[in-house]
Amino acid sequence: MLLGRITLKLMKRINLKLLAVRALLLLLLVGSHAQAKTLSEAEAIRLAEQFIAQNGYTDLSPDKSKLAYESIEWESNVDEMLNERRDTLERKAYGLVREGKSAPGWTVVFRYKHPATRQMRRNGRAVTMNLGGGKMRVEHVDFILRYVDKKL
Repeated sequence: MLLGRITLKLMKRINLKLLAVRALLLLLLVGSHAQAKTLSEAEAIRLAEQFIAQNGYTDLSPDKSKLAYESIEWESNVDEMLNERRDTLERKAYGLVREGKSAPGWTVVFRYKHPATRQMRRNGRAVTMNLGGGKMRVEHVDFILRYVDKKL
C-alpha cells in the first residue's frame, strides 16, 4: 500500500514536470514563429525610409533617441556626425535587393541627394536588415546602383 502511494506521488510529479516542459516548448515555438515573420517588400522599404530619416540622412530632423551608428563614424560628437549626414540621401528609396550583406535579408538602396561627382551619381547608400526587419543599419560603403534587383 505504501509503495503504491509513493509510486502514485512520483507519477504525479513526473506528469507535472512533463506538462511544464511541454508548455515551455510550446511557448518557445510560438515565440520563435512570431519573430520569424518575413516583412513584405513594402514594409522593408517603409522601415528603411523611416530609419534613414530618424538617423539624420535626409532633410528631416533626426530622432536623437533612436540613432544608429555606422561601423565607422568619422565624427566624435553626435551633432557633428548628424551635420555630416544631413540631407545626403533622398527620402524615398531607389531600389531593393532581397538579400542581406551576409545572411538572408533586405537591402534597401538610396541615392545621394546632391551627388558632386559622376561616381556619386552611380552609387548610393544601402540600409540592410534581416527578413524580419531587425539588425537594421546603414552600410558604410557605397552601393553601386546598377546592382539593385528592383528599381522603385
